[in-house]
Amino acid sequence: MLSIIATPFGYVMRFIYELVGNYGLSIFLFALLAKIILLPLNIKSKRSMIDMQRLQPKMVELQKKYGKDRQKYAEKVQELYDNEGVSMSAGCLPQLITLPIMLGLYYVISQPLTYFMQLTADEITAIADALGHTMSGGYTAEITLAGLMHQNFDAIAGISDKIMQVDFNFLGINLAATPSFSQFNAMWFIPILSGLTAFLYSFVSQKLNRRVSGGVQSQQTQSMNGMMYILMPAMSVYFGFILPAGLGVYWISNNLLMIAQEYILTGLLLKKVSGADEH
Repeated sequence: MLSIIATPFGYVMRFIYELVGNYGLSIFLFALLAKIILLPLNIKSKRSMIDMQRLQPKMVELQKKYGKDRQKYAEKVQELYDNEGVSMSAGCLPQLITLPIMLGLYYVISQPLTYFMQLTADEITAIADALGHTMSGGYTAEITLAGLMHQNFDAIAGISDKIMQVDFNFLGINLAATPSFSQFNAMWFIPILSGLTAFLYSFVSQKLNRRVSGGVQSQQTQSMNGMMYILMPAMSVYFGFILPAGLGVYWISNNLLMIAQEYILTGLLLKKVSGADEH
């Protein structure tokens, strides 16, 4: 299923690269296009999350009254949702739908020979053999080989007419290479920025959620928020050091676009809710 999704996205990524001629910029524009495609689902999910955040003060009251009786508390919470017309699954369903799409995008970035250049497995093997390269590293194998292809293009250009001479250098960083913990260089900026933008997204998202809820949040919500402050940036930095820099640029781009999306959607939907309340 992911291959079915990734294949057309690969054509889109190739079109963007041929249009702008810059791989790093292509990744950002690719992430932007993905956000535009997923916007209707994200609006639905955000609307549901705003509805749930608006109920936080009432949730806190229920927690004070029934917190020691979990079954009773769960019943009262469900009763509150039913009375307010809020569905707990409404915000989750769009996210479940977007997950395979996001994985398809990940495949395009991590496997550029299969989805970006549309090469067959035999053609990829022939390229690796021609360069004396052993394919290893799982999902990082293709993008590593793609970096070698650019440096030795004349040796492999005749294998297939679909082969492109892609320059993976972006702002002095080789996006086909993987940052190393043991070797400090400019590539460290990728995982560091990935972690910082992930933290900034968590900060912005929680700040806006507190605005919606009037600053009142349940203990469970506060606990989850504290975990997200640590978990998401830590994971972003870790994966930024074990995967090619191109994927790190995609995560940074995605984080920045999500921050912008949070500000815009929250502001627009809150105005809509306020207008509905006044009428």
